[in-house]
Amino acid sequence: MRIPISACAALFLALPLSMRPVPGAAQEREPAAEARGVAVFEASDFSAAAPANAYDMVTRLPGFTIVDADADVRGYAGARGNVLIDGAQPASKRESVDGLLRRIPAAAVERIELVRGGARGIDMGGYAVIANVVRRREAAAEMALQAGVAVAADGWSGSLGQFEYGRRRGDEALEFAVSVEPELDEDTGRGRILAFAPDGALVEALDTDTRRVDREFTSNVSWRRTLSGGSFSLNAALRGESVDEAMERLTQGAGTPVETAYDTEDMKELEVGGRFVRPLGDRSTLELMASQRLDRLDALSLSREEDEEERFEEKTETGETLLRVDVGRAHSDQLRLSVALEGAFNFLESQARLSENGERIELPGSDVRIEERRMEAASAAVWRPHADWSIEGGMRVETSALRQSGDTPMERDFVYLKPRLAAYWERDDRDSFHLGLSREVGQLDFEDFVASAALDTGAVSAGNAELEPDKTWRLVAGWERRFRDDGALGMTWTHERIADVVDRVLVASGDDVFDAPGNIGEGRRDTFEIEFSASLDGIGMAGFRFSSVVLWRSSSVTDPATGDRRGISGEPPVEGRIRLMQTVPAYRIAWGLGVDLAERETKYRYDEVKIEREALSWNLFAERRIGAGWRLRAEAMDLFGRRFSESRSKYDGPRSQVPLDERKYRMHRTPGQLLVTVRRNTGD
Repeated sequence: MRIPISACAALFLALPLSMRPVPGAAQEREPAAEARGVAVFEASDFSAAAPANAYDMVTRLPGFTIVDADADVRGYAGARGNVLIDGAQPASKRESVDGLLRRIPAAAVERIELVRGGARGIDMGGYAVIANVVRRREAAAEMALQAGVAVAADGWSGSLGQFEYGRRRGDEALEFAVSVEPELDEDTGRGRILAFAPDGALVEALDTDTRRVDREFTSNVSWRRTLSGGSFSLNAALRGESVDEAMERLTQGAGTPVETAYDTEDMKELEVGGRFVRPLGDRSTLELMASQRLDRLDALSLSREEDEEERFEEKTETGETLLRVDVGRAHSDQLRLSVALEGAFNFLESQARLSENGERIELPGSDVRIEERRMEAASAAVWRPHADWSIEGGMRVETSALRQSGDTPMERDFVYLKPRLAAYWERDDRDSFHLGLSREVGQLDFEDFVASAALDTGAVSAGNAELEPDKTWRLVAGWERRFRDDGALGMTWTHERIADVVDRVLVASGDDVFDAPGNIGEGRRDTFEIEFSASLDGIGMAGFRFSSVVLWRSSSVTDPATGDRRGISGEPPVEGRIRLMQTVPAYRIAWGLGVDLAERETKYRYDEVKIEREALSWNLFAERRIGAGWRLRAEAMDLFGRRFSESRSKYDGPRSQVPLDERKYRMHRTPGQLLVTVRRNTGD
């Protein structure tokens, strides 16, 4: 496992610093009234940084990194993130925590609690640290309007806007937000394609010019109030995204068009949900939750090369209905028990059509409807035998009935046991350790049952009706060291043993064979993650704060095409980001630099091995507060462009049976972008 020297240098140079609290960095307070393991950050601790919203506050917490709910994990309980709002998990596992926190104005936050080791009897869900954002109850109303423009070095420009409104009074609150945002996708840019024969001879050289623009629209509304002795909340979201992509390939030098490709996608999503929580006596709590989500996708791809034309169309509708009841009881100050029952109905209905010169090509999974009815019963316990120790245990039992109709009818039933055990030890005020063992079952992606195509690369994927979710035994061990008031270093090792790894397999349709998602047997995955954050005041850099997260990953599985051991497709061996930010209260300025490390992914198909590389990415921002409620922000993103490349080793059949047919290299550089926004806040 190789470790980038630059990341290590940045980490260990910062470790020995004598840290002091700095303006804009959250300062930890741990009142005597609080249980051990709960660090409280009052809103006033963030005042020097003048955060605009709860997201700006949470990102300044020492030793904490936001983790979204995992949409790839089955069920609501198993997909939780590590951020709570008023002590409750967000109702949607599809909405990003970033977006949710950005809609909570900083003025509406009373405090943020960092909970470690199951303090207060909180079920940690396998996380070492959880952040709980507690909102104010005083009557107030806030409104914010943001507008901006994004421009790219290739001449593209787009306008964006956002409107937010919030009103609260005691236990009643209403929040609304709507935003429109265009984005120049990373596939955009000019580049070239080089094709070589197995002996290294150049057989083709093309220039490419691609532009892909995503336009996103989101609107959210939430309302909460007291009801029947409890708290009732209702939320709804409407999301839309349209994608337009045009690609042209030309002979290198001459500029003669060789191939053109066009892609359009139109996606819409509606989600509504409700939650009701009320006490049952002095020690018990009842929680009811329901949600409904509906999605629709319309996609068209068209490719023309000389006299040949390929066309791919897809219309897909998906949905999920989820009901959950949870009863928790504090048996004593040391023991909390809970039981839950969850039911869900998921469906996907899709029609896909691939044609060449008007003649249809039959694809497995081109006309399907899939339905899944799922029930899950769960029990859990949080026990604190000592002020320094917390032990969690739980068991979830899931039954699933999967029914598929269309061109590949099939019925299947599954039963899964998902135990979990975790222990947390607060050795002292600075060091904490955690160890956990759990069994997780992956969320079936119904899109894997449906045929798809990327005509610009010639990749066609069939659907696979026999796909099963992967089953993983996960062992996690971690250590966190806190120093001074605002510094933290954390290390986490995760070992996973996976059954029915979801990767790529070969499927047949008549005389044709296609690549498709599929289960390829048992596999292993190991990850090691280091998180570090601290102020740099100790080395004379007043107001600066440094944070970094670096993850190393190693995996192993048997390749179904060759029988050799290899990594799991699409998993980069190294991921990481580094952030440096300074707040200057005297001038009401904040600025910062963010760097995402370069990444590499290897993807395997039965007739191809593709290696994708992304160069280092960076962004530089500066923000100025003007008056009582104005903010002006400028952000430069990869201003001189960012390089993307891929190499494809292609075979005219299964890789184990035929020799190499061609090597193809594809490179492009995305244009740099500049974003300027102005924001106006009003309210109490």
